[in-house]
Amino acid sequence: RTYERACRRFTRWLGPHAGPEDLTAANVSRYHAHLVAGARSSATVKKDRAALDSFLRWLAEHDHVPAAQVRDALAVRLPRAQGAEQREIPKALSQGQYERLVREAKARIADDALAGTRDLAIVLVLGDAGLRCEELAQLDRQDFLAARKAAQLRALNVRHGKGDRQRRVKLSTAATTAIVRWERERTRAFGPAAGDAPLFITLGRRRRDSTYTRVGARCGQAVLAAILKRLGAAAELPDELRHPHALRHTCATELLRTEGVNVADVRVFLGHASVKTTSIYLASDEDRQEQAVQRRERGRPTLDDDRDG
Repeated sequence: RTYERACRRFTRWLGPHAGPEDLTAANVSRYHAHLVAGARSSATVKKDRAALDSFLRWLAEHDHVPAAQVRDALAVRLPRAQGAEQREIPKALSQGQYERLVREAKARIADDALAGTRDLAIVLVLGDAGLRCEELAQLDRQDFLAARKAAQLRALNVRHGKGDRQRRVKLSTAATTAIVRWERERTRAFGPAAGDAPLFITLGRRRRDSTYTRVGARCGQAVLAAILKRLGAAAELPDELRHPHALRHTCATELLRTEGVNVADVRVFLGHASVKTTSIYLASDEDRQEQAVQRRERGRPTLDDDRDG
């Protein structure tokens, strides 16, 4: 059915009076340029091309179109989207923006200790440990690991990473403290929880009697997105940074700026299958370096200024 829809799109583009003679290499090339110009994803363009190739081969096999004409059409290479050689650079928070976000999360504790401590712990786990939403949602209480012997930092056991890959992620002191505080407030409110209970749970809306409307489910993507949208607005972050994955981007970018940390280390930390994925964040860092050099140069005399002197 996907192939059928793709072929229908092509025939509509050709027009109502098109015939087999219009299935030319030139038209195939123009059609795919049309798809790229229309901001179709590369995956959609490739699927459409695969469908069209299959259709053309069938037409040639059944003598509806000359074989030479089909060979020419099949030889047409897919056009590259503008900038296709580079993936879009992920947007990350600056240090100041991240600090504002953390401050807003801390400020909420004064109004609602339970929800506030949970939200602060979530922000720090996403931002300091760089977890994906689905990884955070699948964490159980028992995945919050004690520090190993002779080690100072605690860790999270991520058992349900992307591609079902597992990894152990070291936590910052701030993130550890926030989780411990959340666990304490949670126990105070609801009593002890089992080890296989979710580490982060939904609360819902707070009632006037300080109870909550929806307690105990895992914090899925919708809940996490709502938390970050609210805190991001309070921290006056741009709209595009008010979502959980921006914190993962922030974590990756900051790690790559850390002296002595290489791309391979960060790949393992973030749970990327390939170092190529991790390398996307290097482009972001190069942009910042260029901006820094440009700012520095604005205050320096140019060669022409030197000659004038």
